[in-house]
Amino acid sequence: MAEKWTVQNTRQRQISGTPAWEITLTRGDGKPHVHTMPTTALEWRAAEYGIDPTDTDALIEILLHEPFMELAEDEDGQQPKWADGSIDLLTAENTTIAREAHLDRVKNSRVRIDVRDAAGLAPIRATHQPDPDRIRAMREAVDTTRWLTKYGDLPARPLDPLEARRA
Repeated sequence: MAEKWTVQNTRQRQISGTPAWEITLTRGDGKPHVHTMPTTALEWRAAEYGIDPTDTDALIEILLHEPFMELAEDEDGQQPKWADGSIDLLTAENTTIAREAHLDRVKNSRVRIDVRDAAGLAPIRATHQPDPDRIRAMREAVDTTRWLTKYGDLPARPLDPLEARRA
């Protein structure tokens, strides 16, 4: 059974010049816990997993549960992998499969944090304004990295800018 944690409040901070959210949670034993994440994390999860970038609660739910997803090291003890043995973002065949696997990990997290209607998250909901162009660029970066992970190189190297003008 997952331990239930609750959201208390959220405040915006600057950490080394990076805008961030600091979310205070109360653990099952009543002790406080602080979760800090860059404000762009919401856009990254939307881009990585093909989630509606305006579904703030879905994005926060993923981000708050990720630290509690069990990891295991690979055979060389180098690269952590999901302990449940499921695929990850870069090894998934496509974004839909990656999203489904990641949402299953959220559901099976050892901690349960109710995000929907949590009043303490109001500052994020009120100020989150996803930038479609930035999310598109993030999505392209993820897709390119997935391709490179699977195949080692791009199907065709980009043209040198000087060569492109001559062509």
